[in-house]
Formats: sequence, C-alpha cells, structure tokens
Amino acid sequence: MKTYKVHSSYHADENSVIDVIKIADLVDINKYPLEKAWINTGGWQSWNPAYEIAPSTKQPSLKCRLIKGWHKYLVFPETQYLYSKHIVLAQFITYLRWNNFYLVFVSTGNISKTLPPVQFVINRIKNTVTIEIADKGNNWNSGDITAEIEVFTSNSFFECREKLTEIFGKNHFNKISALGKNPGGWESWYNHYSRIDEKLILEDLNALSETKNIISMGQYSSKIFQIDDGWETALGDWSVRKERFPSGLNSLAEKIEADGYIPGLWIAPFIIDSRSKTAKEHPDWLLKDSKGKLVCAGYNPLWGKNGNFYCLDLSIDEVIEYLDMLLDTLINKWFFRYIKLDFLYAGMLYGNYKNPTAAYKIYNRAIKTITAHTKNDKGKDVFYLGCGMPFEPSFKYLPLSRIGCDTYEHWKNKFGRLINWNGRNEAYLNLKDTLGHAMWNEIIFANDPDVIFIRNKNCSLSENQKKLIAFTNEMFGSQLMYSDDPALSASESEVALAGKIIDFRKKYGNEEFGITNISEDLYKLFSKSGKYTGHIDLKTMEVKINEDI
Repeated sequence: MKTYKVHSSYHADENSVIDVIKIADLVDINKYPLEKAWINTGGWQSWNPAYEIAPSTKQPSLKCRLIKGWHKYLVFPETQYLYSKHIVLAQFITYLRWNNFYLVFVSTGNISKTLPPVQFVINRIKNTVTIEIADKGNNWNSGDITAEIEVFTSNSFFECREKLTEIFGKNHFNKISALGKNPGGWESWYNHYSRIDEKLILEDLNALSETKNIISMGQYSSKIFQIDDGWETALGDWSVRKERFPSGLNSLAEKIEADGYIPGLWIAPFIIDSRSKTAKEHPDWLLKDSKGKLVCAGYNPLWGKNGNFYCLDLSIDEVIEYLDMLLDTLINKWFFRYIKLDFLYAGMLYGNYKNPTAAYKIYNRAIKTITAHTKNDKGKDVFYLGCGMPFEPSFKYLPLSRIGCDTYEHWKNKFGRLINWNGRNEAYLNLKDTLGHAMWNEIIFANDPDVIFIRNKNCSLSENQKKLIAFTNEMFGSQLMYSDDPALSASESEVALAGKIIDFRKKYGNEEFGITNISEDLYKLFSKSGKYTGHIDLKTMEVKINEDI
C-alpha cells in the first residue's frame, strides 16, 4: 500500500492531483497494452454504470443530454477531468483486465480513516493512471495523509476476491449480521411507485401470507416489508400524509412486525423541496453556491418547483441534529427497523457551506450520525440500505447497498436511451451493473441488485428475462426483494416461476460464482469449487450452467 502525505500546508481551491502512475512501472505493457484491456470503473455512486468497458470502447456518458438536473448524479464531485475516447474515469476500486490477468487499483483510506474519495483517471494514450482526490475546500497541514492506495495483480477472478477480502476484512458486515445469510422481502416501489396508501399497503401485507408467492414459498433468514416513496407530506417534510395514511405509520409498522416482517421505510434525508415547510421555516438550511443560489441536487417532475430539488447544508450543526431526531422518530416512535436511505450522493455536492470545509468531511459526519441508531428502544436491531450512495465514503457505515441503477418492469427504457441517460432505470442496464459489481458481493458490500419480477400484469418482461434477472441476482446478490402485488400475481404460471427461482437457489445457493466478460452481452460463468461452468447471455436471455464433474 502506498500512503500519500502533504509536504507543505495548503488550502485546496480545487480537487488535488496527488500522483501519476505509469502502467509500465506495474506490468509489461508489451504483453499487457492498455488499449487491449477491459476496464471496470467501480463507480462513483450506486447508480453509475459500472460494467466492464471493452478495449478501445468509449466510457458511457455520465451526463444527460437533455435534463441538466441529472448531471451531478454520476459525476465525481468537482472533478477536473472529462471522459473521452482515450480517458476513462474510475473510482474507489477499478481494475484493468487482460483475459484472466488483473491489475487492480483500490483506494483504502476510508477503511480506518476519513479521507477524500479517490478517482482514477486512466489515459489509454499515455498509459498512465492519474490519482485525483475530492478534497476541494480542505485545509491540509504538512504531514497529513491524503490517500492510501493499494495496487495488486492477480491471475483470476477469485484471486482478486481473496485479495480484496484481505484488504477490507469483514468487520463492516457486523452491522447487518442479524439479517442472516439470505434476507428477502417485499417493497412497494416497482409496481405502485408513489401511488400508495394505507389500504393498499395492508392489502399487500395480508396477501403475502395468504397467497403462494416468492416470499411465502421461500426460506429466508429474515423477511422485510418496506414502504417506499409516497408516504411523506413533501420532500424534506417527513411527516405522514394523513389523507393517504389516516392511522399513521406506527400502527402499520406494528402490524408488519406482528406478521413476522422487519418494517421498512424509504427516506431521502439529504435532499429537500424548496416549497416544503422545512425549507420555508429554515431557508438557511439549504445549501447555496458562491453566488447565493441554491445548489441543485437533481430533477424530478413530482418534486420541487420546476422539478428541481435541492440539498441540505450538512455543515450546520442544527441540520445534523434535525436528521438525528428524524431517524429517532422513524425508529423509536414509528417502529421501523429497515431504513432505505436514498439520494445520498447529494451529501457530497460542494457548496458555500455555512461552516466551510471539504464535502467528504461533512458527509462523513452526517452519514455516521444517522446510521448510529443500530438498535431501537426495545433492543431490536436496526438496518440501513444505501441507495444513490457514494460508494467509498459509505461502505463502512452502509454495508448493505444498491449496486446499480434502478431496475424497471420493462427490459429497455426507450426514453432514457433516447436522451442518452446512463443512470436510467432499466432492467437490462440494472443487470449489467449487477454483473459489473459481482466481484464486490460479500466483500465490499452485501450487494442489493434491486427487485426481481414475477408478475404478468403491468410488466412486459418475458419469462426468460425474469429468470435471467432472478438467477443473476441469486448468484451475485445478498438479498432478494420483489414488488409484485401478491394477490394479483398468484396464477399457475406465476407460482411456477417463483418455484423455479426457489429451486435455483436450493441447487446453487452454496456455490460461489465468478464471471468474465467475453463480449458486451456475453459472460463466461464458473464456480469457485470447479464444479460448474456456463454463461450468461443478455442477448439470448439465457443463464446456462453445466456440471463439470
């Protein structure tokens, strides 16, 4: 591991570049030329495209052609660099691969410290890797450590996993150990979306126990029932919409718990609608730029004036106290124990903070504070799912994480493709991201690949596509969630499909699988035991596993 230190004190007016590494100093570039390497970019946050980039192929765009409010979602904060045909931008953990030979770069500074997130700028022409850190606004003193970087080579997928395990250890998974080895459950988003109310949620909860479905039929170490967006008064006003949930949420959570599920709730703690009551009462809590304008955190036509929503200034002590009290309410007054924390990247957006410092420091304080509630007042465990989350500053606090873009009940998102948005919700792209982060599962994160689909209604996915998604999630994910209406998804064919997925887990659940990209949509599949080989083909919608011995 190489540790980088500051030689003389300075204030970072922009992100710092701390090193330029020559690939020729690490491997024989005649044998391993950079232009022939497959590159896995790791990804800045959980919605980033993170599958391997083929040799000489341009990195997918990280900005949206049409909607400027989405520009900040996928781009490394305050970066000086632009991707191009010859420049690939990677973050946290990246590797270059030539067949089965890997050259791996890992930023390890946040395992035991709080250091700026790292971006690796890979130059295919100069054969270099430039190391950039997101430290804008930080005051460095002589001798301060700015980054710790581990570089290693390996000769197989599983050797890479073993070396990453040695680096990261397993301690961060203690936070979710009570979920067990294979949690599963239901969540409201990918069918009802924000169109939820008390009656509908109770109907789905009751139907889970009364019908044959993937959760009632399967054997899970713990079961989750999570209510997603649509319950709140407004973005930033985390009170209950009484017209939708007249009994409130606490009685609903108690019913969920009584039925044998861990009650779950969605929240996006760092973002806010400027029209909300909270924003009007505390206008100074909203982050502004150097010109006094609100820092836009993103775009959603259902949130915010003109669709724009904003972020809180996390440098303000009162904001952190407010968030701490908010989590206390969700957990100890409303009785939820599985909290989905969404849009967390907003906490790393740079602005004219009331208490000036670097974004990574205020993010660390905020995420550490809100995840400090590890048990409720009754002594029961509390769990968190990170989503839209910057990977490197978060993994030790949020070991259960989404590791791809949102999925979709359709194989392709035509509008998202039309505007060239590579953070789009889409079943195909979500599956690519799941495969791109396969190496991370149970090492960096307990990978959450998002939901699978069983239903026929309101879903255009074919049975082969549904099996492809479910089987891939079973091999490379750490929890299985779905969103179907159980009462309306209990036909003979749907129950049969659920049974096939359960049978797949029974047969292969104890195997550790690896993959290698053969082409854009074709992956070689193999098990660590050597018992199985096969392939995953996203064009033919096929997972094929052969028994070798």
